[in-house]
Amino acid sequence: MIDYYYEFPEGTKFLGERIRFAFQRGYHPDFPDTTQATIRNEAYQLAINEWIENANGLTMVRENGRNVHKRCNPKVMTWIKLQAREL
Repeated sequence: MIDYYYEFPEGTKFLGERIRFAFQRGYHPDFPDTTQATIRNEAYQLAINEWIENANGLTMVRENGRNVHKRCNPKVMTWIKLQAREL
């Protein structure tokens, strides 16, 4: 399974609440249910930074709104994980 982490611009409202960091646990793009896919698509559109974490480790897939593919040190994510709210 894949966990997605998102960073939104300050002041962003998502699902009716102000949110800066969020995560979506256990989402797999090949087997999404409708609700998960809708949340994932909306989060992707709003996010300025996005990371995925799976069995291969942590990878940044979006940076400042641009698609990238960078391996990351999991220690970098500690603060983000502590602040992230589950979607």
